[in-house]
Amino acid sequence: MDKPNSGRASPAKEIAYSAVMTALLIGGQFALSYVAGVEVVTVLLCCYSFVFGKRSGVLTAAAFSLLRCFIWGFYPSVILLYLIYYPLFALIFGSLGSVKHTVWEKFPLWVVLLVNLAFAAIMVFCALYAGTDMLKISRISRTMVVTLLWVVFGLAAILCTAFDVLYILCRIGKVKSADTLVLVLVTAVAAVCTICFSLLDDIITPLVMGWGFSSVTTSAYFYGSFIALAPQTVCTIFTVSTLFLPITSLLKKVK
Repeated sequence: MDKPNSGRASPAKEIAYSAVMTALLIGGQFALSYVAGVEVVTVLLCCYSFVFGKRSGVLTAAAFSLLRCFIWGFYPSVILLYLIYYPLFALIFGSLGSVKHTVWEKFPLWVVLLVNLAFAAIMVFCALYAGTDMLKISRISRTMVVTLLWVVFGLAAILCTAFDVLYILCRIGKVKSADTLVLVLVTAVAAVCTICFSLLDDIITPLVMGWGFSSVTTSAYFYGSFIALAPQTVCTIFTVSTLFLPITSLLKKVK
């Protein structure tokens, strides 16, 4: 795997790349806006930031967060949520993309521990809410959410096991390329970020709307968000794990 951020495009090219990616993000979100829980913004911005770096990624994330309002409206809570979450998201993956190739080849133990902690956090989160009566929503909705939460739990467990096995194989020389390890790491981070997006929304929206964190409306909004959170997390795990390598490979050629 080549070093993603080696060399930097001229300011004019960087702005052009950012403008095209912003259009793709808005177009992708619009095209899938009628399909609950399915989106391509995460995988596209993840790949773009990884290849083009933190600055270009944050610029694209901010432009996307503002320009999308011309289609979906200027809602203060949504604007604030997007302007906080997506630039931070781009900063995280831009930082991962700036890591030297030699570091990925050696894959230090602390990175492995962080990946396992990320997957463990996802599994604990899913098991906590799927295995208890904390979801105060209708029976039909709860059945759907619990099923999806256990699906996320299973996918996280599979990815965590695959990552640990691949790490061991790399250490003993059975696997030469670190690409697959990077893929699982990126997928884990993207899944955790997706969960954090919903949790951040559960904080920002009640705060902006003035509901109060102990109100019935806030509780209903919080529990209702799980209906979207579970399928979004499944979508993130699936799209990032399958599309990250081909999209980043294409973006490197474009760059």
